[in-house]
Amino acid sequence: MRERLRERTPTGIWAAGSKLVNWARRIRYRRARWPRPLGTRPPVNLAVCAIFRDEARYLAEWVSFHRIQGVERFYLYDNRSTDDWRSVLEPEIAAGIVDVRPWPFVPGQGPAYEDCLRRHRRDARWIAFIDIDEFLFSPTGNPLPEILRSFDLHPGVVVSWRIYGPNGFEQPPPGLVIENYRWRGPDDHPGNRFVKSIIYPPSAQAFVSAHWFRLRGTAVAEDRRPRPSPIGDGTADLLRINHYYAKSEEQFRRKSALPDADTGTIPPKEFLYAPAAVRDEAILQFGSELRALLASRIGSAS
Repeated sequence: MRERLRERTPTGIWAAGSKLVNWARRIRYRRARWPRPLGTRPPVNLAVCAIFRDEARYLAEWVSFHRIQGVERFYLYDNRSTDDWRSVLEPEIAAGIVDVRPWPFVPGQGPAYEDCLRRHRRDARWIAFIDIDEFLFSPTGNPLPEILRSFDLHPGVVVSWRIYGPNGFEQPPPGLVIENYRWRGPDDHPGNRFVKSIIYPPSAQAFVSAHWFRLRGTAVAEDRRPRPSPIGDGTADLLRINHYYAKSEEQFRRKSALPDADTGTIPPKEFLYAPAAVRDEAILQFGSELRALLASRIGSAS
């Protein structure tokens, strides 16, 4: 429909209209910086939305890590878990940091993301849509809200993966994920061409996939260049996601046989297996703070 309208509209009029629309968007984005009544700044600067199933072992580390990065709220969807995730998240649930909704639908990811957008469209300036095996951070060490402030005239920012493999483990070892896995695939590994999205919720038009949303406007990568697709080469120097899909050889085999949360199908998963090619410990700069936060939350729950 849009393309037909463009074909029938004189070039000059279309260009003027596009410029007007872009200016209107920029005004809305700028107003989102300021509190009411002059602005529309939401109460939450950065939130995360995720769907999970039987991830109790990793939830405390994952939530605590992202709190250190500046995430203020977690909108989580429990997709038929059978483990004791509730006791793990009790401190954050009681504090109002984590909100968990039961979500029995299969496939559940797309509907969960759409529900999150409906409920929290005006609650957060940015929502990052990631998985429990993904750790979003800035290798610069700066908080995510500070980094995202420089992108606030765009409807979304996409963040590239860096995929970590089993690192020689047949079974997942005890301890922290960010400390156990220090070797990843090379930058040109096929899986590192995928991105995940951080979006300004009012700009979202539709869920497309776990990686991508259709927005009013075009998302940009960390280099501020438009990114029209969820797949493509991209750097991960300012923003990145460490993706720990395969925490052991056994886990990779098991997860590879499961349907995807967003499609319900079982596609090939080889691109999610990364050889131990690059020793990369950038995330360990947050190790001490993460351990301290985990210890404090245990104390507050007892």
